[in-house]
Amino acid sequence: MDTLLIILSGSMKRLSFLHVYHHSMVVIMCYICLDSAQSSVPMVLITNRVVHVVIYTYYLLCTLGMHPKWKKMVTDFQLVQFRLSFLIMAMLVFYHFTASGCSGILSWWFNGAFNVSLLYLFSDFHAKSYSTNAKVFKGN
Repeated sequence: MDTLLIILSGSMKRLSFLHVYHHSMVVIMCYICLDSAQSSVPMVLITNRVVHVVIYTYYLLCTLGMHPKWKKMVTDFQLVQFRLSFLIMAMLVFYHFTASGCSGILSWWFNGAFNVSLLYLFSDFHAKSYSTNAKVFKGN
């Protein structure tokens, strides 16, 4: 929906590689997780929803003309989410091999690669957007 709203608003410059990659891959990830009945889906959905409430609250406030000073926190929170996903994945593997097993272990591999790529891309975005070097570069 976010991508569609951006396209409909004509703000095509907001469609960065990170945005398009992230939203395209989420569709594939959701299909794979649902198809394999991935055991961690409820935890992932909860953490993702919490993060998106923060994100869209920020966007709503900006749309209403307010510009909260916590823009950096939105990206920080997303990075926490990706790191938390590795903890969830570790729990999934632990239960898969030591308990009664977890379903969807094959989708675990896709999710792992996807989360590594997101952590890298969001960390890169964070460094370029919020580091002191980025501010100096933007100011010149």
